[in-house]
This record gives sequence, structure tokens and C-alpha cells, in this order.
Amino acid sequence: MTGKPEEDPRGAPRAGTPTSGAPAVSARSSPVAGRADREERHDVVIVGSGVGGSIAALRLARAGVRAVVLERGRRWPLDPAGTTFPAFPSLDRRLVWLDGESSPFPPPRSGPWARLFEAVEAALPRSTGLLDVITEEGAVIVCGAGVGGGTLVYGGVLAQPRPAAFRRVFPALDHEEFDRIHYPRARRRLGGSPFPRDLLDEPPYRAHRLFDRAVRASGLPAETIVSAFDFDALRDELGGARPAAAIVGQYHFTGCNSGARTSVDRTCLAEAEATGRIWVRPLHRVTDLARDRRHGYRVLAEHLAPDGTVRERVAFRCDRLVLAAGVHTPRLLLAARDSGALPGLHPSVGEDWGANGDHVAVVRTPGLSADTVQGGPSATLVHDATGTVGVMHAPLTLPLGAGGVVCLGMGISDRFGRWVRSADGRIGLEWEADREAGARARVEDVVRRVAGHLPDATVTPLTPSRPVVAHAVGGVRLGRATDAHGRLHGHPGLYCLDGALLPGTAGAVNPALTIAAVVEHCLDHVLTDFTG
Repeated sequence: MTGKPEEDPRGAPRAGTPTSGAPAVSARSSPVAGRADREERHDVVIVGSGVGGSIAALRLARAGVRAVVLERGRRWPLDPAGTTFPAFPSLDRRLVWLDGESSPFPPPRSGPWARLFEAVEAALPRSTGLLDVITEEGAVIVCGAGVGGGTLVYGGVLAQPRPAAFRRVFPALDHEEFDRIHYPRARRRLGGSPFPRDLLDEPPYRAHRLFDRAVRASGLPAETIVSAFDFDALRDELGGARPAAAIVGQYHFTGCNSGARTSVDRTCLAEAEATGRIWVRPLHRVTDLARDRRHGYRVLAEHLAPDGTVRERVAFRCDRLVLAAGVHTPRLLLAARDSGALPGLHPSVGEDWGANGDHVAVVRTPGLSADTVQGGPSATLVHDATGTVGVMHAPLTLPLGAGGVVCLGMGISDRFGRWVRSADGRIGLEWEADREAGARARVEDVVRRVAGHLPDATVTPLTPSRPVVAHAVGGVRLGRATDAHGRLHGHPGLYCLDGALLPGTAGAVNPALTIAAVVEHCLDHVLTDFTG
């Protein structure tokens, strides 16, 4: 690998790194697209440090391959005082990522409201916060921004789809192979452990206990959830030896300040960095992809200051490029295809996007008071008889979860959305929540069957016109936009290894484990591309 890395594997600037005096260009007034202040040359570039990017980094490092990982967000190192992550919800600027494109505000299409929106967006301070919020016409997509990607903010649930659901969603994949090899490996990689049943007797888990009893009484198929949690650390929270985080619900949509959640920056990505073959570049926001005129690929990234201003634009030239940027992967590919920078990508790039069939309903019962603290992670997953619906209690911090058992259900969608370029040049989402009406009805049926075993329970489905999507998957469907192992058609050396490979759903479960298993499967077949 040529081109001296700017940061060591733990992110500290090397001697000679321009830590001050770099161009302080705002994200909206950055230089002409495609122009770089400097260039670097690497064998392999990985875009994104979530589940897919971190597993790819580890597998490559173990094979002796050197790579640089570009991550738009910052590092979030834990501190003993438990103040690393902001509380959710709060007005802490560390909570939300703002760069002029990712925004919690819905974008008007045209007219004076569009001009006002642009003015407001331009006036907002830049922020490299933890939650990347992308508001589209039909959905508000929420994902993690930071080294560790979505594992910094997810619930940590590592659920495997039932056989019937897996075969329906992935008809070309071998369920027996995944059940025997890829899912167990993915669980180990992500630090999965089953929820200890004795914790249900602890006060923060009263809502879980009520839900679990109702599930068992319903007679529906159920399982104890495996989560990416260190339950010894969680017991330390209960005993006061660590800051209270998961046990008070402060882990969903924010980081877990106790360290109980095993995010990938502390597991497989840390292991990859320890080999000395992987360099992680935090605060490098990729804006453009292109074929290199000489060979390989050119990745243009904005190197950001912690306040979000652009310090410099760096072009990374590489022989092989791995895209693992989650919801941003199909958007980057579409922009490159439409601009002519990556001609010949499959026409389906951007399609088969979905919200994982997610739906939320709140069950209220007199057995749960409004001031009951609800700890995490989730303990019990219940399915319908076909295995194509999964429902769990998803605890939220007070006051969001006050007095109710918040049930997150996941079905299999009937129709999907797509990312497209609009007339104004913006890559936007075409998707409406009513595309998932069938999945919603099946989820609500399971919730009501469970609620029937809670005293005087009422069920309130949440059906906003613009739902919050925490499990966005799809846009670069495996075997359609790529070959059977994640290679993008028409572009040798270009790979997608993340949740964009999934066909809009993970099969009625949280998607993290299936993303990891699919990436492991792909790497078993493409690793020789990097080492041969």
C-alpha cells in the first residue's frame, strides 16, 4: 500500500498530519465536485464501518490484505464517567448528524417552501452527531453515524429468521448452510449472548416479565433473544459498578454509556485494527465514486472537523472498493451511475428497498404504571405459526415508553420502494408506508393475541404517515444488482457487502445478524479476489 495513512489504527493523528490550518470550507460551499486537495493510493478501500464493513475489514486483515476504512462519523470512545453518548431524546448537538443532506426535516419538492427549506438548512450549524436522520417523502430513516455504524445505536438483537421465512426471502441461498455455518459465525463475530432469564425478576425488567408471560400463555412459538450484549456488564449496571444505561432504556437510538452493548468498533473492527493492516479514518464523508482513468477506482471524501466543516477533500485511489455504507450505498451508486462515473451498473441498483416490514404497537395494561423504568435489551421474541412475523417488547427510555409495552413487530413486505434521481438532481426515496399494509396487519394480529393474555390490555397501533425506519435494507439486491456474492455487475473489483444486499427485508427479524451472515457468505467466495 502506498500513501501514508493520516491516522494510526486508533484514530490519533500521525506526525505531520494537518490538524490545524486546514481549509475551513462549509459543507455547502465545498469545492467543485470531483476536485481533491490531495490524493492517496491504497490496495483496498472500504466505505463504512458498521456490520458489513467491520466484518470485511477483519476477514481481509486475517488474509493479509491491507485496507483503509472510511467512516463519515467520529469515534465514540467510552469514558468511565459514562458521558460519551448523549441522552435520547435530548437537544444535545452530539445526538444528530447535520450536513445539509441528512436532515430531520422533510424536504419540500418545489415552490417557496423549498426555498425556505434550503435557507433553514443552510443556517443550521453543522454537526457530526450520532444519529444520521434522513427524512424522505414517505419515511424518516434513522441510522448510526460513527465508527461502528448502526451497532452504536441499535437494540443489539441478533435474531435468526425461521426456516420458512429465510427460504421465502432468500430462495437462492442454502438455508442449511447458513444455519450450520454463517449464522453461528455471525453471532460469534458480533458478541451474541442469550438474555439471562433470571434478569426478568429485576425491577427494570417488569415490562419484559409481563410480556414474556403473555407470550408463553398465548401458545405461539417463542424464543429467548440472543443480543450483542455483555450481560456481566449489565449486571454491573444493576449493582452500581457501571453507569446506568441499558437498564434505564438509554441504549436505543443512542450509545450505551456502560459499555454493555458490544458494538463492532469494540469487537471485530478493533480486532481488525489490531492486526496493523487496517486503518480507520473517522470523519471522512464519501461524496463521489468513479472508475479511475488509470485502473481501479477513485473515492472522493470530505475530511470533516468535529464541528462538521470540511477541512480538505481527499481522493483515495484503489484497486478494489468495498461499499458497506448501509442506506448510503445505493445512493452513492445511483449518483455515480447517473453522472457517468460508474456506467453500466445494473438497472436494478436503487430498487428492492424496504423498511424490513417493521411496525410498532403499544399495549397498555394496568399492571404497568407510567413511572415504571424499562430496561433493555429485549428478552423474548414471539412468532406467528408460519414464522413470517416476529414481535418483541422494545423498551424505550422514559417518558417515551411510559406506561406501555412498546411492541416492535417485523413482517415480510409485499411491495418495496426504490431510490431514484429526481428532476432537481437529488437522490430521493419513492416509498409509501401503505406498501406494508399486509405485513402491518399480520404484526397487529400477533400483538393482539399476546395482549389477550395481559389484564385489561388495550392495543394502539402506531400508523404515522411518515414512519420512523430503523431497519432500512435493500437497494443493491444480492443476485440481481450484484452476482451471487456481492460483486457489482460490470465493474470488476467493486463490491457491496452490507444491508443493501437484502431484498427489503430480513425475514421477519431484526436485520443485523442476517446482514452479518450474508456478508460472511459472500466473503467466503470473494476473498480470493483480494489475495490471488
